[in-house]
Amino acid sequence: MRRFGKAMAALAVAACTLFGGVATANADENYYEGDLGSTKVGTPAVSDVGAHTANVSFDYQIDPSILPKVQSVCFAVEVMRVTSIKPIKDPQFGGFPSYSLTSCSGGTSDGNLTSGSYQSIFGTKTWPVKMGEDVQSYATGQMFSSYDTDMWNHAASGTVQMPVIGLQSNTTYGNTDGFPDAGDYTTTWWKLMAKTQDVCKLADPTGASFACSNAYDQPVDVRSLYAGMRIVLKDGSAINFGQTAKPISDFTTKAEPTATPAEALPSKTDAKLDVANGHAEPGQTARVYVNNLKAEAKAKADANSLFWNAYIYSEPQALTGPNGSPFVQVQKEASTGKYYFDAVIPADLPAGEHKISVQDENGTVQAWTPVTVGDAPAPVDKSKLTAAVDAAGKLAEKDYTADSWTPFAKALAGAKAVAAKQDASQADVDAAVKALADAQAGLKKAETVPSKPVEPSKPDNGGNNKPSNNKPASDKPAADDKKSESKNDEQSDLAKTGASVIGVAGILALLVVLAAGLLVVGKARR
Repeated sequence: MRRFGKAMAALAVAACTLFGGVATANADENYYEGDLGSTKVGTPAVSDVGAHTANVSFDYQIDPSILPKVQSVCFAVEVMRVTSIKPIKDPQFGGFPSYSLTSCSGGTSDGNLTSGSYQSIFGTKTWPVKMGEDVQSYATGQMFSSYDTDMWNHAASGTVQMPVIGLQSNTTYGNTDGFPDAGDYTTTWWKLMAKTQDVCKLADPTGASFACSNAYDQPVDVRSLYAGMRIVLKDGSAINFGQTAKPISDFTTKAEPTATPAEALPSKTDAKLDVANGHAEPGQTARVYVNNLKAEAKAKADANSLFWNAYIYSEPQALTGPNGSPFVQVQKEASTGKYYFDAVIPADLPAGEHKISVQDENGTVQAWTPVTVGDAPAPVDKSKLTAAVDAAGKLAEKDYTADSWTPFAKALAGAKAVAAKQDASQADVDAAVKALADAQAGLKKAETVPSKPVEPSKPDNGGNNKPSNNKPASDKPAADDKKSESKNDEQSDLAKTGASVIGVAGILALLVVLAAGLLVVGKARR
């Protein structure tokens, strides 16, 4: 994680002593005195320059003889821009500067920046420039370093990308002349001493040093911008940042961006914004998710170097990051893998419907979304949607025409998605209910094909019934046929009844005959 060194704290430990005209660093520093060999930093390149940010990249190499001795490597960018100096004394010194104020310790990590610490580190301020305990002058401007102690992967060489934030808009950064024989690196402290001496000479052409104490603030342009690395070895010695640092070419930040008017926001954008529940509170930090990022933007976000400008409408006003930055940083959320940025909603923003938009460093709108600010929305009621989905789920596709089922199935799938969405708005729910109801109303029943009737079995009537004219079972019987069948049925019933009557009469006749016989026999015995 990057850390940003504080300018005031860094300069406070810049005390040095003069031995034979050579400036040396603090006595407790133990510098590596061996040959650096191929250990070096390549020429830095600057890209993605915005109003307050820029990305710096450079190659590095560590000599094979040094690599096994390395304990840690810190990559850093050192920034200074001084606009005025108030001289106190005329420093009389000379020598070769070979040390740096960048110690890769202290400061504030980027994740812990607040509105107050952002201003104290990156804002314009005035600080004393000392030689030993003596104040030589007061410098006004910016001075800070950005460093990362976790980026090194133990490789002997590679490429480093260092995002630099805290820059001022429409401002030139780079390097002004230091000492011509200083080589690649001229420490910021040395440059300020040299400029103090120049101001003193301007204030008093006679060269009397006491005249500097009466000098007023003098406008100057003292710039220093370097990228490099500080290597700590296992024996406790260190290769100083100044021994590897290379100057960064001059560049000018863009002017303060202006917001695209609400009426000019594009109707479609590649990226999409999504505020949780579509709601934000005044004076609070809102998390805005960014979907459909292009591959290039994702790569920058993964490298913590994607910076955009955010605005909130109706009348557009700039949003700041929670760390007080005048921009927002797009990052990847560890728990979900989603990309997002955090922005502070102005405390005095009227409650109601607004829009949030983001623009890149070129002013191009990347995305925008509506948001409700203030009064928390009522809880979303999904009961009607749930009931509608349950009822629709019981319908069978085979019962309806394909043309009517297709839009219904699509509406049902959409309704299920909204029902499952955690942050669905009431408007989303109501729209899904209506879409499903409309699609269900449009369903058309499929036509049913009549099945072939089963031929009735012939009754077992012992041959008393006549055949039914041998007509096929599938033919619809005519009216005459129905009458004939009815008559046959009646005859059949009658025949069955007649058979029963005849049987009873026969038995009675037999009994009469037997009785008559018995009577005759009785008479004969008499």
